[in-house]
Amino acid sequence: MAMGPKIDAHLLLSADGRTVTVTGPTGDWEDPYLLSATFKVVVGQVNPETGEIVLATGHSDHPYAPADGWWDAEATVHAAPPVRLQLGPASAWAIASVKAADNRFEPYPWSVETRLVDVPPPPRPW
Repeated sequence: MAMGPKIDAHLLLSADGRTVTVTGPTGDWEDPYLLSATFKVVVGQVNPETGEIVLATGHSDHPYAPADGWWDAEATVHAAPPVRLQLGPASAWAIASVKAADNRFEPYPWSVETRLVDVPPPPRPW
């Protein structure tokens, strides 16, 4: 399978530090046999003061196709407050469940280093 979704280099962190809007391009899918994908995401960060590992998890709310140009998902910290993510470097992992023309599904995992920011990204060109 050849598809190229990734996670953007900067992800929007909510003011309370408990939700991350994870976004990325759907990329070029070299296989016309692949129709759509849904996404599950994890964003992780080490708290620089305590050393605690903070995780946020989430998923896309509908299938995305290559023609969409982008995908998104909301990832939420499920630990009790005051646990939160902070602005700055983070790691992000995702897995796509890719639907093929024969109604079978294939996994496509990847990971990236990213940065959590408090300024929304500029509008996408598509």
